[in-house]
Amino acid sequence: MDLITLKDWTKEDILHIIDKAILIKKDPEKYCNVLKGKTLAMLFEKTSTRTRISFEAGMAQLGGHALFIEWKTTQLGKADLKDEIMCVDRYVDIIMARVYNHKDVETMAKYAKKPVINGLSDKS
Repeated sequence: MDLITLKDWTKEDILHIIDKAILIKKDPEKYCNVLKGKTLAMLFEKTSTRTRISFEAGMAQLGGHALFIEWKTTQLGKADLKDEIMCVDRYVDIIMARVYNHKDVETMAKYAKKPVINGLSDKS
């Protein structure tokens, strides 16, 4: 399930996620390997401190791995976004994007088979 904007989620979806977060905070050792073998692609068109640290730390604490990918060091800003996301999607389990244009994160969600998280856009 993508997280492009909270408006797409029901109240029950949001409450479920909050309840799960409370459980993880209460007993982090129980969840320390829940994402073992999973990789998050963090695609940054916009710079960030808090978003990068929180996603990297969260993945590490849950046993997964995060890839920090800047648009300026890849083809993301030069090639067709649809093609680039379809490629990224082949190698990772989840995608988080921090972008200027909300349409870009919508495009990612449309063409990725894996879940996409909007880390920040001009809309949400």
